[in-house]
Amino acid sequence: MTNCCEQMNFHIHNREKIIRYDAPTRSYGIKVTSTVRQRIQYCPWCGKELPKDLTKELGDIIFNELNLDDFQDLRMPEEFKSDEW
Repeated sequence: MTNCCEQMNFHIHNREKIIRYDAPTRSYGIKVTSTVRQRIQYCPWCGKELPKDLTKELGDIIFNELNLDDFQDLRMPEEFKSDEW
């Protein structure tokens, strides 16, 4: 996955992981605490609009079409565990 700029790449991949990218939902967030993140729609460094967050769409597939219990359900097909779907 290539992100919008070098600063974004650095902060997603460095040890502290200040920015988190969730591949299945294609969403980005800033780490607030160890368990909380604030979703963002624009890159904090270059200002580029980030891809549309697909959490709702993925949820519709998981709950309504596949009848799974949650996003971590072990029966989830591999194709929905990355940003390839």
